[in-house]
Amino acid sequence: MVKDRLKKTQPIVFKALENACKGRLAPAYLFYGPKGSPKYEAAIFLAQSIICEEDEMACENCLSCQRIENNEYADVLIIDGSEVAISKKDIDDLQIRFSKTAIEEGNSTRIYIIRNIENATIPAQNSMLKFLEDPKDNVIAILTCDNTQRVLPTIISRCITIPFVEEASKIYYDKAIEEGIEEIDAYFLAHIAKDSNDLLEIRDSDEYQRALMMFKAYFNLEGLEKSEILIDYDTSWSFPKKEKARNITLLKLFFSLMALYAKDVLSHDDLKPSWYHDVVKKANKSNAYYAEILKIANESYDKVNKFNDLNLLLAQSIYRLEELDHDKS
Repeated sequence: MVKDRLKKTQPIVFKALENACKGRLAPAYLFYGPKGSPKYEAAIFLAQSIICEEDEMACENCLSCQRIENNEYADVLIIDGSEVAISKKDIDDLQIRFSKTAIEEGNSTRIYIIRNIENATIPAQNSMLKFLEDPKDNVIAILTCDNTQRVLPTIISRCITIPFVEEASKIYYDKAIEEGIEEIDAYFLAHIAKDSNDLLEIRDSDEYQRALMMFKAYFNLEGLEKSEILIDYDTSWSFPKKEKARNITLLKLFFSLMALYAKDVLSHDDLKPSWYHDVVKKANKSNAYYAEILKIANESYDKVNKFNDLNLLLAQSIYRLEELDHDKS
């Protein structure tokens, strides 16, 4: 349940919502924090808590809570900017809708949730600001964003801001296992995914599968050779040049796996799944060696973008790793 998740992973958020539900609600809230943190889930939970008649905080099981979760409650309107930009018309339509009386019986409160408000156009944000400056009775706004720098400061100033923190990889891992992802992939994805909702999509992507092959090649596993990484990338693993975005994702995943390996060796944590456990256990060089791998992986990750020659970048990174073997083996 969202309530349990927030209580466990976002205690500050949970306390703020608990206080809001027990006291007087503000006309507007802004939930902000890293991509993947449960801001939207918390927005739905707050809306449920406001409407739910079973308890001060949402029970998440009653008919009203279920209807809000399924976006079927007439007086809770959701504008989702996570996939497409929010237009001024979206906000204007929202204002027209909320200028009318409540539709649902038994509760006069109306709530609108705007997911990823930073993806609203400037005209849309200006229209939103006018709405926030003159709040209507029994109307509550819940906004979420990943990046407050793209939100008008005047919008932020009109809201009670509640910060979210990045969730621990253990939460992602448990969710991956619940979704039927194998233990080894669950472990990797829990540490490299930016959003817990993307676990299955990443696992099933060609980019992840090819990055995993490159990672295994680095350790000479499953008939793959470290010395052949550059050749195999060029001939088998990379996507056509016109699909540069996919190659960017592929290399970012590969360098993320390399960074995770270095961090795992340095942490001396022996609890790793499957073949990866053996790879980490066999690591027998100095801490400085693995710290340098981590540095190379992170620096290479940061350079993977549409402006750089990806083949050259990979070649330079592999060369640095090979030089490290010669210098510190």
